[in-house]
Amino acid sequence: MKHNNKTSGTLAALTGAALALPAIAQLAQAAELPTKSELGYRYTDYHEDDVDSNQVLLGSNQRYEIGTHQLRLVAPVGERFSLTVDALYESMTGASARAVVDNGQGESVLVMTGASIKDTRTDMSAELRHYGNGGSEALVLGFSREDDYESINGSIDAERTSVDGVTTWSGGVGFSHDELEPVPEAGINRTVAEKRSFLNAYVARARVHSPVWQTQLGLYLGWYDGYLSDPYRSRDIRPDSRQQWAFSGRSRYFLKAVNAAVHVDYRYYQDDWDIASHTLELAWYQSFTDAFTVSPRVRYYSQSQAEFYVPTDRGTRSGDQSSDFRLSPYGAIAYGLGIGYYQPAFGVNLYFEHYNSDGDYALKSVAEPSPFLVDYRLLTLGVDYRF
Repeated sequence: MKHNNKTSGTLAALTGAALALPAIAQLAQAAELPTKSELGYRYTDYHEDDVDSNQVLLGSNQRYEIGTHQLRLVAPVGERFSLTVDALYESMTGASARAVVDNGQGESVLVMTGASIKDTRTDMSAELRHYGNGGSEALVLGFSREDDYESINGSIDAERTSVDGVTTWSGGVGFSHDELEPVPEAGINRTVAEKRSFLNAYVARARVHSPVWQTQLGLYLGWYDGYLSDPYRSRDIRPDSRQQWAFSGRSRYFLKAVNAAVHVDYRYYQDDWDIASHTLELAWYQSFTDAFTVSPRVRYYSQSQAEFYVPTDRGTRSGDQSSDFRLSPYGAIAYGLGIGYYQPAFGVNLYFEHYNSDGDYALKSVAEPSPFLVDYRLLTLGVDYRF
């Protein structure tokens, strides 16, 4: 049965970052024209822990389960071009929050939908890249669709490496245009159709300091405009614009004595909704043979709350407000383990991650943490074939 209550763009929001398979790639360097075609497949199973039944006033306590299939084809085209095609299909089941209310005893409880929510997302994109002059340029066009949501997007980027091969500059701009048509529900006054747009830009500088050490610094800017509220929450009213910026730093260091690489990544994010966040990730890539690699990792995250976040929905629809836990102050710790086996013609990799969030994990003291933060587990299996 089709659902009648969900967040537009839910699948993209939930899985966009969480399901990206961690790569063992180097930092950004001038791309090289592929000499062979490569076909890759990823399957990811994403499972959120259920809400405590004592915290649910109405509806199901089941949260999302998402299955994701990703397919990528990279192929050389002539002597100076390559074509990359990405296809993604996701299916989701579970229940979503309709409202956060006071139970009459000063405690926040959830009003949830039933557990019959079902949704799918299809995403397609194609990149055409040109090589030459010590770097490359690319044009990307894409399309994404859910039951009540469509998006077209595109980007251009370029990168150049210095003559000595030590420094690489890269940058690009991207856009998306989204159209939302929330599913109507009897007895609920819900917006019929809305639009929003997004523009972003980035610049990065990577440098090879020695044969065993590389670093990269990056700056990101983003601008949202249009309808940014959640049409399926009863009292969710957000500003119609959002400006973002983020600074990132990465380091890769190879330890010859133990045939391993240490990866350190940091990202600071801030926007005009008053959210500021820190992300720190540490990873160890241990090569036991030329073909077999194991990579444990840990990631820490902390954010402040949006200026209009409210722990419990107000009784009126006046002024900006949202009880979405993703806008609350909290911290999170994720543990992951990757295993890879690589041969010239193929590769197989497995990645597992467990994510736990809590108000106590935040860098600053949280006076009233959301009791509805998400914990999840994901498992990704990937296969690559070169021909």
